[in-house]
Order: sequence, then structure tokens, then C-alpha cells
Amino acid sequence: MNKTAFKIFVCFTFLSSFIATILLVINFLGFLFVGSDTTTQIHEQSPERMLEQISDSLETEEGGFALSDESLLADDCFCILIGENGNVLWSQNMPGDIPMHYSINDVARMTRWFLNDYPVYVRTRDEGLLVLGLPKKAVGKYAMAYSMEWFDSLPRRLISILVLNLLLAAVLALLIGSFFYRRITMLTNGMSELRQEKHVSLKEKGIFKELARNINDTSLAIHRKNAALSVRDHARTNWISGISHDVRTPLAVIMGNSQMLENEKELSEENKKRAAAITGQAVKIKKLVEDLNLISSLEYDMQPTDRKLVRLCPLIRETVSDILNSGLAAVHEVELDVKDEKMTVLADQSLLQRAIFNLINNSITHNPGGCQIQVQAYADGKDAHIYISDNGTGMPEEVIERLTDQGADMPRTAHGRGLFMANRIITVHGGSMHVHNENGCVVEMILPLA
Repeated sequence: MNKTAFKIFVCFTFLSSFIATILLVINFLGFLFVGSDTTTQIHEQSPERMLEQISDSLETEEGGFALSDESLLADDCFCILIGENGNVLWSQNMPGDIPMHYSINDVARMTRWFLNDYPVYVRTRDEGLLVLGLPKKAVGKYAMAYSMEWFDSLPRRLISILVLNLLLAAVLALLIGSFFYRRITMLTNGMSELRQEKHVSLKEKGIFKELARNINDTSLAIHRKNAALSVRDHARTNWISGISHDVRTPLAVIMGNSQMLENEKELSEENKKRAAAITGQAVKIKKLVEDLNLISSLEYDMQPTDRKLVRLCPLIRETVSDILNSGLAAVHEVELDVKDEKMTVLADQSLLQRAIFNLINNSITHNPGGCQIQVQAYADGKDAHIYISDNGTGMPEEVIERLTDQGADMPRTAHGRGLFMANRIITVHGGSMHVHNENGCVVEMILPLA
């Protein structure tokens, strides 16, 4: 499963459910707000509160009743007190169309609805019934009655409605999220293949049409670029191979003739030395040509073609012997410490020998004043370790940093090229190489044992 698309799907589902829940709560509060009516308040208080204050301020006096604070009753409202016999005992602001006597039926209708189209509110007193009347058409009244069972089950039904809304929100979020999940999975898979430079062809439709088209266009551009690079690299490889072949033939003639001149008895010692110098320089040119072919192969991480079981100890001894027999100066000493004769690796022998040769030759070349070179090898059970160290001037830090940079190109100059080539050779054999300065240059090569 695509982890990125799944994370987006989960986040989208939870976010949608959370938003739906928030909207549900907001709608519930909004319903309560819409269902409440604050317009029945008279002078910033409800009719019930006004009636309560009037009842508290209504006092008895000789001959009847009187309101101690007449400001409690608004000018557009009226108030009457009906006695037990149905007669009006007291009134304030009473309109002319309000009767002075009421039957039990009149009182029953009035206490629930209206009095001559005046909305009324009632409050009992010891003397009778206190009635507060509001202006006509100021308030509407509707009868609503619920059983106690309805009130008892109201919390449970509210919770059921909430859960049902949450489930519905989750289902809708899953349906919408699954749609986006399929589209996002397609895009992320396409980008993953694009990163691996594979050919990508996504369906260009829906809301991600432009993004899919851009990915397809990028894939096509990379494909064209890689094709052009392949043609260029093939041409380059062929050119290097042709040049190397053309150089080898005259170089062989030069080396053959110079070696013959070295052994010619009739030549003077000075001319023999000149012939030996020609042979030495020809050998260097031969090594450079071989390095050129090797660079061309390793620069594109081509795998060794001649892999076989190679015993490291004899290989190291042979390489060191070749260096010593090539006329190593007296200022350079090579100490060999290889004892584990069972160390065997699966490798291209010529490439591995070239890597060891380059590292030893690197210490010789960069320490013309002389140094001691130590070559050690041992096995730790699963890997073979080869150490090549010297007590010379060490390796420049910028060369070591360049070596650890996986994206760095092969140096075009001799400085650091042997080290770089050795690293590539070890890498393509599934191993690793580490370089650091410690009283000179220390190189460790690690290869998996066969």
C-alpha cells in the first residue's frame, strides 16, 4: 500500500468527520438560537418578570388597590385584577373593549390564549387573578404538549442523532476519501517511478489532470534525455576504445625497440640509459591507456565481467612484488603482513590487483622524499580487510571529501585519480573503502568474503 496516499486518506477522513461534527454542533446551537424568541421582552424584561414585579408592588388601601410604582407597567400594556366572583377589582391602562366581569370559561380561555385578541399573562394572588395584557398582534401563542416519556427519552434520542450524524459523516468522508486515495496513489506511484527514471504514462483526467500531464511530460523529457546520453556515451566509449587500440600498436613498437637498445652491447652506457628512460616512459603511457579504458568502464558503474574466486594473500604478494621489481627507490620501503591464506573473495582479479597497485603507487608518487608503506590483510569472519598505510605527508582533505561524495566525477588529472579508481573498483565489487589521515595516509578496503 502506498504510505503517502494512505496517510492523506486517513487525514482527509478524520478531518472531514471532525468538520462534520463541528457543523452539527453549530447547527444545533443555531437551532436553539433560532428557536428562542427574545422579542417578547418589554422594556428589557419578559412579561412574566414584569407581571411578577407588578404583583409585588400592588398594595391594598382603603377602597381598593394601588400600584406603588406605576413605571413598572409599560404605556402600551394593561393590567387587571379579577376577584373570585369574576369582577375586576383593579385595573391600570385597561382598554375600553375589555369586560369588567368574567366567567369561569372566560378565565379558562384567557389564561391559555388571548383576551379580546390581546396576548395575556396571568399570576395568582390571594385576592384573585392578576392579568397582564400586551398590545394586539404583539405575541403569537401555539399549544405544544409532550409526554413525560418524551422528556425522559430526549437525551437518549439526542445522542442517537449525534452518533447517526457522525456515522453518516464518516461514510461520506470514506467515499470521498477513497476517490482521492485512488488518484493520489496513481500520482505518487508515478512520481516514484519517475524518480527511478522509468517510463510513466498516467491517465490525464479529473481534478489531477494537469498534474498527471506534467508527470507524463517530465517522464518523456527524461526518456529523451537518457536516450541522447546513451548515444553520446556509446560514441565516447567507442572513441576511447579506438584511441586506445591505435596507441597500443606504436607503443608496442617503441617499447620493443627501446628494450632491444637497452640490451645492445655496442651502445654506450649513456645511450642505454636513454633507451631505459624511453622504456620507462612507454610503460607509463601504457598504464595511462589502461587507466583510460578502466575509467571509461568504471565511470558508469559497469560490473566486472571476469568474476571468479580470488585468494587475496597471493594476489597482494604478487602486486607488491611487481612494484618492488619495477625499480622501487631506496627511499621507499614496503612492509607486508598477510597471513590468512584462506581469505577468498569473488572478484575480477585484474581489477582488484589494479586497485591495490594504485593505492600503493599513490603513496609512492605523493611522497617523493620517501616513506614507509605497510600492507596488511585479515578476515573478521564475513569480510576481508585490507589496510594500506604510509607515514608520509598524508592526503589533502579536499581529495578525501571528493572521494566520499557519491555524485563526484572521476578526476581528470593524475592527482587523486588512482585513489578514486580504487574506490570505484571496490564499490562495484560490493565492498567499501575508507580513507583518513593519521601520521600519514590510511586506506581501508572491505570486501565480502566468498
